[in-house]
Amino acid sequence: MSHPRLEHQGTSKVLELLHIDLMGPMQVAIIDGKRYVLVVVDDFSRFTWVNFIREKLDTFESFKELCTQLQREKDIGIVRIRSDHGTKFENSKFHEYYTGECIKHEFSSPITPQQNGVVGRKNITLQESARVMLHVKHLPYHFWAEAINTVCHVHNRVTIRAGTTTTLYELWKGRKPTVKYFHVFGSKCYILPYRDYRRKMDPKSDEEIFMGYSTNSIAYRVYNSRTQVVMESINVVIDDVAKDQVPDMVPGVEAYAETSAQEKEIHETVTESETNSIEAELDNAEMRK
Repeated sequence: MSHPRLEHQGTSKVLELLHIDLMGPMQVAIIDGKRYVLVVVDDFSRFTWVNFIREKLDTFESFKELCTQLQREKDIGIVRIRSDHGTKFENSKFHEYYTGECIKHEFSSPITPQQNGVVGRKNITLQESARVMLHVKHLPYHFWAEAINTVCHVHNRVTIRAGTTTTLYELWKGRKPTVKYFHVFGSKCYILPYRDYRRKMDPKSDEEIFMGYSTNSIAYRVYNSRTQVVMESINVVIDDVAKDQVPDMVPGVEAYAETSAQEKEIHETVTESETNSIEAELDNAEMRK
């Protein structure tokens, strides 16, 4: 049964209602063994947060830490929280926390994910976008968390809230975002290894892979294939348009070239046939004379 779409906002301020859901387990664990994603969406601004955890049992601690951070940032309390009836959200730890913080916990009806559709649709957006980013750059699956984190970071800053002309970031932060520092996920980049000892003729930079943006500092996240570690640094040179990436960015060039060559060959064949027929007619005319 389809549910009618709301034509108005159900909340009037941030933290009035939070939608939460757990995505996972993923088919491959990331480098530090995490397989689940806790997704939290503010109903008013639709600003989104993602936390990566190892097991379902870690859901409460991750959510509690995020709630404390959000309430201190806005200096107001959370009014309501909406989730499904999963045991990861419906247990004694959550009940005691909500009682102590005076938070009302709302549940969606059984077998009715539409009632928690805000975070459900957000899960689809994060997962599908991350999947495309990994396959386009031919990256291993264990980078899925970096891709989801980058999607969430970008989505918060470029998406316009439905029914408004304002981005999610501006509704949450109260100021317009900047996107000047955005780069293509999975691009080649070069970083100065200032911690390693380098001799005079050694290369002064390492070739790495751009993995997105830091969540708690002004820095980029990059993967060093030599040390197999994801690190953060601001001293990064990113090559968004590498030579080996140009054919992928302009699809159909080779097919167009092959088609043009075939047309040229056909045209030359037709022209040669027409020339031969004209010469034969001239020869016949001379013989009649």
